[in-house]
Amino acid sequence: MVDQGTHESDFESDEEFLRTKKKNTRRWPLVVALVLLLLLLCSVVTVVSTYVGRGPEQVRAVVRNIECLQCHSELIPQMRFASVHNPFELESCTVCHTPHGREIERTVWAETTQVFKRIRTLLRWLPITWLFSITQEEIDGVSGVVISREVLKDVEGPSELVAPLEELCWTCHGDIGFQLSLEHQHSPFSNGSCVNCHNPHASEYRGLLAMSPRILCVSCHGSLGAEMAREQQHQPVGNFLCTSCHHPHASDWSGILTMRQRDLCFSCHPSVAWLSNKAVQHQPFEYDNCTGCHEPHGSDFQPLLIDAEPTVCYDCHPDIAGDFRQVSIHPVYSRMLDCSGCHNPHAADYEALLAAQNNDICYQCHAPGIRASYQRSSHNGLLCVRCHTPHGSAWKPILREANPDICLRCHSWVESHDNQHPVRPQYYDIRADAPLTCTSTCHGPHGTEFSMMVRFYPWPLDGRCLQCHSTVGIDF
Repeated sequence: MVDQGTHESDFESDEEFLRTKKKNTRRWPLVVALVLLLLLLCSVVTVVSTYVGRGPEQVRAVVRNIECLQCHSELIPQMRFASVHNPFELESCTVCHTPHGREIERTVWAETTQVFKRIRTLLRWLPITWLFSITQEEIDGVSGVVISREVLKDVEGPSELVAPLEELCWTCHGDIGFQLSLEHQHSPFSNGSCVNCHNPHASEYRGLLAMSPRILCVSCHGSLGAEMAREQQHQPVGNFLCTSCHHPHASDWSGILTMRQRDLCFSCHPSVAWLSNKAVQHQPFEYDNCTGCHEPHGSDFQPLLIDAEPTVCYDCHPDIAGDFRQVSIHPVYSRMLDCSGCHNPHAADYEALLAAQNNDICYQCHAPGIRASYQRSSHNGLLCVRCHTPHGSAWKPILREANPDICLRCHSWVESHDNQHPVRPQYYDIRADAPLTCTSTCHGPHGTEFSMMVRFYPWPLDGRCLQCHSTVGIDF
């Protein structure tokens, strides 16, 4: 009976074992299905992330750099930047850096712990946050299996650059080394401080720039901000296109310009360029000194002048400034006129950079009422500047001499008569209510409708005399 009980018990145990085994067998398909689903999910996420957020080259770059990135994982996001330094992308970190830390020389396989760490590093950029719920302690706790022999060696000390920073970049970028011989140098370039402007690994901006081109130059050239805040901005500066005018490394021209001033300005200002063929050139324009008159970045004075007219002209023409401090001047201090109203500031066909020749320059403003009468008068053919100074004078209206002396230079016979009419300022013209001169009442210097250029009544009618002598006893 004992043996029978024992057999029944064994039977029941075997039956339970079979049921358990069958139950476990039914679970395996579910486990396999879950694993396959997980792998499918990872594949889909990888593909989508690769072709939406990253390109295939960036994914391959992460794989190539896995040796360094397993410790320097903070650099992984930089792989997707628009501009990646070639050594960084090609797993050539030791081109610039000395190796350091614990280095493993493998023969065939690495131990499973190391493999797991590298897979974890490779997948770090995937958006599967639960994958990293495994703690570092748990990873380190995996004993691993050494498939084949490995040789371990320690590299003491921190990583350093393989050469001094001011020399390191030249090992690959020697093609720009000739720029060191150019006369005008950008100081970060000449000092070898390339990382002041460039990120050594990767950047979101072209040329591996360390920051946006809109603020990179301003970060060192603080005065540029004040110039940009002025009333008028030079368009390249307003659009932060500094390298449109300046070379970032070195140049043969002052201000590390990309070319000499005239040619540089002409490239955007063709309306000025054609003036270089004119017969008379303004010295700053001719000798490549546009910034002698214009601010290159910003100005409070149109058009980008370093000061308002006429002050900007007085900087080089101080003698002219004295003329405009006289009693009678051309109104250059008002909105009516400025220096460039008569003179072309760049170049002209006529002497003194005048915009027109001879009396035509005066007729630009004084044509109404003067041009026609003057050309019919006895003075026709005389230049205006024979009697008038173009800037300023001690005698009105900007005469070269006092009246009547200015007239007597040509009409000296008047005073040679014994019985001449008094025309000196010590006499008083009651009609003009002013000192008596040739032009106070009697003559119009620019011509009149009457003969002898008299203002009232034809010569020799007495009406012209009676303008002043109508109330005075006269012995005929």
